Amino acid sequence: MQKKITLVLPLCIFLLTACSDDAEQGPTGPRPVLITMTEVVSGTTEELEVTVGRIESKAEPLVAAEIDGRITHIDAEIGDVVVAGDRLAQIDPEDYRLSHQSAQADVDRLTAMIKQQQRLVNRYLQLREDEFFAENTLDAASSELDVLKKQKSSAISRLNQAKRNLSRANVTAPLTGEISDRLVNLGDYVKRGNPLFRISTDEYLRIVLPYPEKLADRLKTGLTVRLESATAMGTRVERKVTEIRPTIGDFSHAVDIIIDMPNPGNWRAGGTINGELVMNVIENAVLIPETSVVLRPAGHVVYVLNETLDSVEERPVETGVLTRELLEIRSGLQAGEKVAVDGAGFLTSGAVVSVQQR
Repeated sequence: MQKKITLVLPLCIFLLTACSDDAEQGPTGPRPVLITMTEVVSGTTEELEVTVGRIESKAEPLVAAEIDGRITHIDAEIGDVVVAGDRLAQIDPEDYRLSHQSAQADVDRLTAMIKQQQRLVNRYLQLREDEFFAENTLDAASSELDVLKKQKSSAISRLNQAKRNLSRANVTAPLTGEISDRLVNLGDYVKRGNPLFRISTDEYLRIVLPYPEKLADRLKTGLTVRLESATAMGTRVERKVTEIRPTIGDFSHAVDIIIDMPNPGNWRAGGTINGELVMNVIENAVLIPETSVVLRPAGHVVYVLNETLDSVEERPVETGVLTRELLEIRSGLQAGEKVAVDGAGFLTSGAVVSVQQR
């Protein structure tokens, strides 16, 4: 029984080898490789540099104290949305209220004195017409009236300043936005100029996109950037580069490009942004699908179909810019030629092919 098995195995191996050779050769020669094809086109393409950046608020003012005093009320906290004119805090107004009352009293007193002096001057004028009055007495009264008027003008200035200081006791929002930082606590004594709050607004935005330093020499203002926010996917906005800001240092080897712009929708400061920078526009570029290009030991090649579309020629090419859909071919192909797409990786020069419709 053992001898029969030994005799049958060589026969089985022979039959399997023969079947395999028939499958590769086919009934009339080499079996065609199934591929899809496309025509080489000519068009405009762009050299793009893609990165992920951040959204900042372009208007993020610090609200500072405009008078000295102790904080008696805090009306806004981090995260609160405020409208221009809303009170954020209050500085003790009592001293400024007293100054205002004192200045008002001075104005009232001088107003009364001016009225009295004006009546006196009017009387002296009447007496002068009747020639019963000395001219130098009238001159003295008129001079006194002028002095009182000047004193009142100065008192009104002090009153207006006291009124302004009293109003500044209420710290208000200069614009509509969100409180991003509170720098003061209840009971703190602050001096004029001390920062109290930071307000972030999404009305005007600053887009910051980092790019590698190798591109520094090619970056310039005015280049086109296409932007897409992670909070509003599908909405693409096209803007121009506003500023180039080198940030190369001990911890960074990037160059930031800056785009200042109004908020196009519901973009939020602090979010991420996808940026697509158009470095160059290439006219009359030769374009094919990226899958048509195969990497061989000799370099990049494509497989060009003959006129009858039943065999291919291997052709070396120089590749260029890759877009989302097509790859630029800088040399080796011409528009109108037909190249293999799907299945190109299984081909060799002179291979027989069968084209399948895509």
